[in-house]
This record gives sequence, structure tokens and C-alpha cells, in this order.
Amino acid sequence: MMEIADTTLTLFFTKQVSLKMWADIGMIDRELEIYKELSKYLKRINMVTYGGHKDKVYSDILGNIKILPVRWRTRVITIIHLLLKYYSEIKNSDILKTNQIKGSEVPIWFKKKFGKKLIVRCGYLHSRHTIKNHKDEKIIKAAIQLEKKAFTLADIGIVTSEWQRDLVIKSYKIKPQKIKVIPNYVVTDVFKPDFQIDKKFDLIYIGRTGKQKNLFNLLKAINYLKKDNHSLSLVMVGGCCFDSKVKELITKYALDVTLLGYIPNFELPKIINQARVFILPSYFEGHPKVLLEAMSCGMASIGTNVIGIREDIEHLITGYLCKTDFKSIALAIETVMSDEMLQTKLSKNARSYILKKYPLDKILQLELGAINEVLNL
Repeated sequence: MMEIADTTLTLFFTKQVSLKMWADIGMIDRELEIYKELSKYLKRINMVTYGGHKDKVYSDILGNIKILPVRWRTRVITIIHLLLKYYSEIKNSDILKTNQIKGSEVPIWFKKKFGKKLIVRCGYLHSRHTIKNHKDEKIIKAAIQLEKKAFTLADIGIVTSEWQRDLVIKSYKIKPQKIKVIPNYVVTDVFKPDFQIDKKFDLIYIGRTGKQKNLFNLLKAINYLKKDNHSLSLVMVGGCCFDSKVKELITKYALDVTLLGYIPNFELPKIINQARVFILPSYFEGHPKVLLEAMSCGMASIGTNVIGIREDIEHLITGYLCKTDFKSIALAIETVMSDEMLQTKLSKNARSYILKKYPLDKILQLELGAINEVLNL
């Protein structure tokens, strides 16, 4: 029986993703925290990243984690470069792991080449995300085939919620014991209420743009309320701030919106605590970290009643659920913003819920359990 303390795990990033990219969009603290904790228990953690030599500047913040950086080219060329530069590191790994399904092609090849154990982890289902965002049948088919291959060949597959687990098992005829649910975690000591910070904004949205995020209906909802003499301020953080169509709509409606761009993850609580209500108006989600982090800060949160959100927002208990159309979003905003007692209730319950379900130390034990199970298969 192999011990965790003697184990080397090599994590493969999603193709074309680098540590620099994580840093540029403010995600590096959030993404690395679990691996920093895991590195205290394992012999070694390697990270195959695709930023080339530029990723080496992050070595100082990684502690016991070793970076194996290359440039992503094609799958074949990338594999050749990894073999030339890091043959011994990968060959001597006990477990290979993916961060997302889109990054599974390379570790699947190394599993076959070296006979290594493989953990396939995904924060969202690549197939479902592709179906929702693409019309090209070839792209959709390729995503489904890759996802099926990854989960079929993995020794253990990790998803972030029960509904994802059920879908993977049913869609790909995977043995139930192979698919584990390990939710996203929250660093609750960082993401916490701060009652000393003044409230400067009515609403806060954090995230990227795109059809999935339903931002146009959010802005229409705020404009709808403005016409009804309910003027609201909104602060937006993340990739959404660089969307020209979002900016055009803000200007067209003359809305009170502050665009902050990318902010390092561990600095977000300072901004979150400046708002009264967090809102996530998406058409669908996987297991949204921004929602969990906002709830951990004790935010009264509004979310659409869709898969990926309603699993964590219990209506009028841990948050407020609404439909995806702009009038429903507007009604939800008006209801929550006008009821301070409801805000207080949702805030308290949200914080308690996150502390119970998603603290880092709890998710860490699930990760260690999965590693231990793979080692002894």
C-alpha cells in the first residue's frame, strides 16, 4: 500500500492556459490555494503549464510545487516538448491529474505511455458547456468524445456537484464508484463579512461576459427599475468590464455602473463588502465560485433559478431565486433591496451555509481521500 507522503502528483493545465493567465485575470490565488495545502501532505506536486519560461517568475509563490512550463502548440508537439524537457518528472509521477476536461488529452497520452494513475477533474462539464455555447455539430461532437474518453480512461473522475455526477454516469455508462463529487472550496478566512467597510454600491456582479452570463437582461432590469424611479448603482468586476456591447448598453441607458476590471481574487472581499447585494443572472452554471465567495462574505445574493445556482441558493433562505428575463430580475432586485430584514436573514444564512459545506479544510480532506483511493486501486 502506497502512502500519500511518498506520492508525486503532476497536474496538467488546460491547453494554452498559463500561470501568467491566471495572474492576469486575478485567479492565481484562488486556483493555487488547494495545491499549496495538498503539497504539505504529498512528496511533490508538479504543474505542467503552458506559459513557457514566463511562468517561472511565479516559482517563489508556489512553495513545494514545481513548475514544468512549456508552450502549447499542437497536442503532438506539446507532448514531444514535455518528453524532451521533463521526461523524468512525468515518468516518476505516481498520479497524473487534469484541471479541466479540455486539458485531458496530454495526460491521457502519458497515462497510456507510462501506465500511470489518472484523476480527471472538471469544474464544469465540457460537453454541456459546449452544447450551450456552440452550434457547430463538429465542435459539440468533439467535446462529447473527449469528455467520454477522459472519464472512461480515468481511474477516478471528479466533478463539483451531484447533478454533474449523475449526468456523467448516465451519459457515458461509467461505474458510479469511479465518479466523485468534490465541490469548489472557499477560503473562508479571506472571504468573510467586514462590517467596517461602508456600502458604496447597491449591486455587485463578478465574472466574465458572454451569452451564458445574461448580462444584457441584468442591465435591462436596472434600466427598468430606473424608469420606475428606483435608481441603482452597480459595480462590475472581471472580464465583463471589457465587453464593448456591455459598455454600449450602460451608456445607452445612462446607468450608474462602475467597471473595475480584473482584481486579484484575495482582494475581492474588499469590493464585495462594499455592496449590499450580489447578483448572478446566468442562464446556466457549473458550480460558480463567485457565488460561493460572495455568500461567504455574508452577501444577500440573487441568482437565477437555473441548474448550477439553485443547488446552493435556497429561495428566501440562503438567497433569492428568480427567472432569467429582465422583469423577473428587476422584481428580485426590488424585493431584496427594499427589505433590510430579508437582507440580514439571507446574509447570515449564506455565511453559515458556506462555513458548513465548502471551507477549504473540508474540501482538502476530500481531495486527499481521492488521492489515497487512486493510489490503492
